Amino acid sequence: MKTPTHISEILATLPSSPWVYIMKNKKWVIIYVGKSVSLHSRISSYWADEKRLNFAKRSMITQVQDIEVIETRNELEALVLETNLIKENQPKYNILMKDGKNLAYVHITNEMIPEVIKTRNKKDNGIYFWPYTAGANVTEILKVLKRIFSIRSCRVEFIEKDGKISIGNKTGRSIPCLDYSIGLCPAPCLLTEEKIKIYQDNIASLKQFLSGKSLAVIEELRARMLSKAKKLEFEEAQKLKLQIEQIEKLWTKQIARDSIPGDYDAIISIEKYHKNFIGLTEIRSGHIIGVSQIEVENHLEETPEEVLSVFLAKRYLTENIPASVKILLRKEPEDTVLSNAFSERKREMEFPQIGPKMEILQFAEYNLLSFAQREEIRSLAVKAPTRGTQVRILERLGYEAKRSWELVFECYDISHTHGQFTVASRSVLVNGKSEPSRYRKYKIKTLSPGQIDDFASIREVLYRRTLEGIEQNNFPDMIVIDGGKWQLSSALEAMNRACEWKENIILPYLCSIAKREEEIFVPYQKDPILFEKGSMELMLFQKLRDESHRFAIGFNRSSRNKAMKKNILEELPGFGPVARKNILKLAGSIEKLNEVPRAEIEKILTKKQVETLEEHGLI
Repeated sequence: MKTPTHISEILATLPSSPWVYIMKNKKWVIIYVGKSVSLHSRISSYWADEKRLNFAKRSMITQVQDIEVIETRNELEALVLETNLIKENQPKYNILMKDGKNLAYVHITNEMIPEVIKTRNKKDNGIYFWPYTAGANVTEILKVLKRIFSIRSCRVEFIEKDGKISIGNKTGRSIPCLDYSIGLCPAPCLLTEEKIKIYQDNIASLKQFLSGKSLAVIEELRARMLSKAKKLEFEEAQKLKLQIEQIEKLWTKQIARDSIPGDYDAIISIEKYHKNFIGLTEIRSGHIIGVSQIEVENHLEETPEEVLSVFLAKRYLTENIPASVKILLRKEPEDTVLSNAFSERKREMEFPQIGPKMEILQFAEYNLLSFAQREEIRSLAVKAPTRGTQVRILERLGYEAKRSWELVFECYDISHTHGQFTVASRSVLVNGKSEPSRYRKYKIKTLSPGQIDDFASIREVLYRRTLEGIEQNNFPDMIVIDGGKWQLSSALEAMNRACEWKENIILPYLCSIAKREEEIFVPYQKDPILFEKGSMELMLFQKLRDESHRFAIGFNRSSRNKAMKKNILEELPGFGPVARKNILKLAGSIEKLNEVPRAEIEKILTKKQVETLEEHGLI
């Protein structure tokens, strides 16, 4: 099937990273929610080969009018968000295509000594935690949870009669088994009152955790730990301490935006590309149930604050939004009339600066910026810059455009995380069009760990780029620096230094673009050059700069992720450089280790090392 034009335009803006996607029909009704670690590839695949699609999917793709996307930090976040949105919206094709075989539940059985298992059918008594859309993930989650909460993995049968409990079938296990010896289970199979009580307490903590009450679990375990310590039962207190630490680690890796109890609307307002946008993230009972973005028609040149006030007034003074829903904002609205109206109606507003609620606002803002950029790219696709646009830019800056058929602009940006993983990126435009094959990533090598110095980073990158241009004779026509006067000066200094001892080197033209007012600076000129807002020339600068920024942030994120994964392996006890090297050679990466047959792993590792991997949920 040929991909429809409106879908092709959407695909052109999609990245390759973990996202949730929402397909809507011509009536803007949600008909399907999905997730993918590579969004562009997944969505493209629906139209790439119609023959391999089942009937439901073929029917679905003929109805898709629009695709909304929400970025997540990792696959687990995507899984949870996808599940929340399906549960809330009940999309037609999720219901048709995700039958019992594709849904998995965490089931805690209704027994004196319950089992915790994965199931696909809600038939038996007990507690079921809402369906996950990927059974394999449930298996991995259960491995970790059972280890942390000391829940039995055996299928030993317990029989209850007249208030007493006995073992009916040991399923070939010794009583107690090895799990008790290595601290993975309190051995309720010994049938002592104390062991059964410990196990039941563990089950109660797990239920709280799966219900989203992580902090309550931690506080309860701390109370039990202190109680054991006061009774001088230090061994039991130490076990509880380790359990608390493990839960805290798991909790901090969970989605911050799913750890906020209550009902909230997180709202962000921005001005981008001379347009105003509103982002709304709806949280109910601690879970995201909706993420939406709105481009606001703004004919009166209102500020983002004024646009936000109009949106807040319309949503909360005229629509039937329950008073229990609290509003999360960056700062208090400047409109005192609105604030007084909210106060009279007891509508609560919060303005968090740190913590999970702040992370919700960051999540909303990031997705709103992504939405704004995608919308801008779509509009530029209709009114795209050309080689002529670049020629006009050069002339306006006082430069002369060469007559060769290819006109090349490059842009450089720096990205870091609190001084760590400092990287740079290069984006490229050729004759008005992006040229991803010429993009490049740079690791900054001259800064000390934790050092923040954008000027030094710019100098390093432009020094290296100039040497490359001299050696390979591949200079562009113009280099654009993301920044102001000082970044421009740093770049010029580095380029001149790189060719200090060379003769007859003609360097490319140079300029910088400052974010706040979109001012363009050129060397040896005090005042900036301003392009008309909304002009194709300024749009080209913004497109080039935003592409470089996106590419730098993506590289920074992947560098952090690789370092985290590398640290996981390095922190495992009993694993030296040789063992780590053998593992990576066998599996390629830590994530893919659980895909390798156990027999292959046992060939290269000792029994103890294999057990360690298993205990840490890596196989």
